[in-house]
Amino acid sequence: MCILLFTSCRRQPEKPVTEKQQKAFTIALLPYKNFDTSLISFVKTEITSFYNCDVIVMPQKNLPAFAYNKSRHRFRADSLLRYQKNYNTAATLSVVGLTASDISTTKSTNADWGVFGLGYCPGKAAVISTYRLKKSSASAAQFKQRLAKVVLHELGHNLGLPHCKTDSACLMNDAIGQIKQVDRERKWLCGSCIKQLSNQ
Repeated sequence: MCILLFTSCRRQPEKPVTEKQQKAFTIALLPYKNFDTSLISFVKTEITSFYNCDVIVMPQKNLPAFAYNKSRHRFRADSLLRYQKNYNTAATLSVVGLTASDISTTKSTNADWGVFGLGYCPGKAAVISTYRLKKSSASAAQFKQRLAKVVLHELGHNLGLPHCKTDSACLMNDAIGQIKQVDRERKWLCGSCIKQLSNQ
């Protein structure tokens, strides 16, 4: 799994996957019941335009009780990924969970590291939380851009892209829990990540 930072390289188009490179796959959005459903259309459009794929929306579900860390009042992202795998189908590349609750995972010596999102690399599940993104945003527009970047980043992991070490503006940089890094990145993949994606 990968958690959701110099040399320069030639800038690529905003859309990383051309029609020729496109592979038939579908992303399934799984909004949990505390997620703001008014954001679903925005997230769907961002994914469709960036990855040239189909996006379906699943019915809302309750967050599973077994994933809740009562002592920290947050949900374990790794547990949510395993839960979401149960809703995958042969036609679905990835089930992307969307929640407003805080989520965490184990990172190095930190057993409960709060994250913006988490996704298998590669794999068929990712989960994104708006909790930290919204709390630190100065405006609705900034919040939505942060949300889009984190969603596209975690889907990049699902598609097999590791964290980028080639270009600091690439979407696939490791944020290391820093919202400033999310803001620094563009909704764009560097040439190295484009090449990796094309070879998957």
